Amino acid sequence: MIKTIFRQNVEKTIENLGSELNLKVAFEKTTGAMKGKPIRDGGDVDILYSPEKKVMYVDFTETVKSKIDKVKDRLKDEYGTYANDEGSSTSSSYRIKLGERGAGKGDILNFRILKSGARTPTAIQERGSAFIFDLALRRNFDFKDDFKNIEKDKYAFDGLKKIFTPAYEDRMKDWTYTYYQQQKQFLNEFRGAKWSEFVYGNQSFVKFFEGYIKDIYLQFDPPKQFQKYEQWNPADIYAAYDMKKIKSELDDLFKGDENQKGVNLFRLNSYLIGLLKDKKLVGISLKKINQPDNAELVLRNLDQESYLDPKVETNQYKMNDIDFVIDGIHDRSKKTVSTYIRFGKGYQIDVKGSSSKFNNLAFGTLIKAKSAAQGGNAPIELVVGLMKKNGSDIKFKNDNSQYPTTIDQFFSPNAKYSTKDYEKWFTTLKKHFTASAKYVDFEDYITRLYQDGDGAIAQSKLMQLHFYYDSLKQNKLGVNYWLKILYLGMKVGKRFAPHAKIY
Repeated sequence: MIKTIFRQNVEKTIENLGSELNLKVAFEKTTGAMKGKPIRDGGDVDILYSPEKKVMYVDFTETVKSKIDKVKDRLKDEYGTYANDEGSSTSSSYRIKLGERGAGKGDILNFRILKSGARTPTAIQERGSAFIFDLALRRNFDFKDDFKNIEKDKYAFDGLKKIFTPAYEDRMKDWTYTYYQQQKQFLNEFRGAKWSEFVYGNQSFVKFFEGYIKDIYLQFDPPKQFQKYEQWNPADIYAAYDMKKIKSELDDLFKGDENQKGVNLFRLNSYLIGLLKDKKLVGISLKKINQPDNAELVLRNLDQESYLDPKVETNQYKMNDIDFVIDGIHDRSKKTVSTYIRFGKGYQIDVKGSSSKFNNLAFGTLIKAKSAAQGGNAPIELVVGLMKKNGSDIKFKNDNSQYPTTIDQFFSPNAKYSTKDYEKWFTTLKKHFTASAKYVDFEDYITRLYQDGDGAIAQSKLMQLHFYYDSLKQNKLGVNYWLKILYLGMKVGKRFAPHAKIY
């Protein structure tokens, strides 16, 4: 790696700021080794580079965030920035385009916070997948029949090390099996197809669709729009052939004169189905694969058959096959915020609250037969819509502002729901508890949670109580209701984007 004069100057400025702000900064040398004290050895900041050397990463620990904010401001003051998307950010990263556009006169800096004890960030996991896919599909790397060949290949292993950064390098080997299985299954399906380079980050198809997501609508009156990309499409990364041409065609689709309200979902999905069948574009939903599981690649939402999951349908589940594991609502021995809906030994819906923040419930899905592989979260609006469509007198809205945050609100006569409501819900659900429970004990438990500062846990339990009450009070919704929630989480159905799922 040859560093430009501009890049060397930026490094020198960061080094000086590190001394001024009492930061321990380590720099990646041209050999790939680190100069200074890296984060893994107790340092504060690592200066690294992307595998293609296009981006300078400034990784830092969460304890020095306020100092890093000063570094960002000083760099922008000294070198200036270019491009309209300067300052684009997420909860874990902040990107700036520093200096002037042109050879050797500017640089892209991506500041990434590394939270202590956190799992490997999703962005790192997905960048690793994209990197290995690119090696296998475009550069003809052959990892043969042993995932350890990824670790033995110096180019592949060094590339992953840069992606995982020193802060997460110890977790990298935990992902090589997943990456091997992913590329193996993808090659089995798409070997011989010509793909452009996998592009990850701000130029990816994920970002492209995120920019247009509110212009996609379901054909209702008034039209219903998606608010988030994940509500429509589970794909994490894309493989494309002639990316520029496809983006141009998609631009025309979204901006056509006939699209007064945006583009119709089914028209967009139909276009994407054609691209996938022609092996010109495929969105890939990626999940971690645990040893010794062999990955599967499943094409979803291409036709009538793939609008249903054949493995789910083969089981022909009935209501007595569904196990409602909801004792966590009243179990005093655990401050759990999750309950479970289990379909035999095959699948599971997790109804999850928050233990630290006043928040809405989430409906996650698991494929238990695949080492509990994540199936995805069901869009909340669609779950609530499904409840109203299949039941009567449904009041649950998954709006945490309707539920108490303090003990005073819990007992307030002016609250949205009273203790009489909670008692009615609890009494109706008692038959689904495996352990005997009395409402008076439940009310005392909720009261103590509020008193102990665990109001978020108490609120989550009250919201779950309401959800299950409205879903089970008359038991009219039946097995199809629960299966539809499962499918919503797995993004199976004609309203969702066509994609390849590797799990």
